[in-house]
Amino acid sequence: MMTGEPAPLLRVRGLVKAFGGLRAVAGVDFDATAGRMVALIGPNGAGKSTCFNLLGGQLRADGGSARLDGVELLGQSPQQIWRRGVGRTFQIAAAFGSLSVVENVQLVLLSARRRLLGVWRPAAACHRDQAMAVLAAVGLADQAGRTCATLSYGDLKRLELAQALAHRPRLLLMDEPTAGMAPAERQALMALVRELVTGLALAVLFTEHDMDVVFGHADRVVVLDHGQVIADGTPAAVRAAPRVRAVYLGTAA
Repeated sequence: MMTGEPAPLLRVRGLVKAFGGLRAVAGVDFDATAGRMVALIGPNGAGKSTCFNLLGGQLRADGGSARLDGVELLGQSPQQIWRRGVGRTFQIAAAFGSLSVVENVQLVLLSARRRLLGVWRPAAACHRDQAMAVLAAVGLADQAGRTCATLSYGDLKRLELAQALAHRPRLLLMDEPTAGMAPAERQALMALVRELVTGLALAVLFTEHDMDVVFGHADRVVVLDHGQVIADGTPAAVRAAPRVRAVYLGTAA
């Protein structure tokens, strides 16, 4: 943690995951702080997605710790981790195509309140105002009534962001948030995330292959190679690090 920073919301220490004889994650340490965006980058096979799946509960760690505001996340199910205040978006955006935009967000809110019982029709009015407020925050309020199957991919990614934010998480995990988007859409989406991070005091951890997105929007950059952290610092410091340039950025010093 850099001098003068507030205490991290997420502390990851000694994170380990092996698949057979391969250590995909080999003792990873990093922090994420409320109001800041941390990029987790590295070449293919570096362990980024494995780290995300360990933090989200999709995989079980072989060792280490990941504490959210002092509460251990490792060993909990994805649903338990979600209820602890961890939201997540995925590389490929998905939604219920036959439902409207607002109904997709309402489903998240119903799940957060454990009210996914019975048929949809009686629940159609539940939490609509709150769902509309979330859609307004991501710029989709004017498309609330459209079925998701008719959305552009960029708007589908915004809807996925709205769904991830609906239960008011403290930590947001974004796995390749701009994958499949045009360059202008990528910058617009990440600028929106930056506004939300500041306004909601969210901690964001994201993976991304587009270095313009990484160095244009991250407050900190953590670089993995073969499951280990090889750099952790400001975007400028990481960009200038000889090992990062040699291993990942392709420009040896």
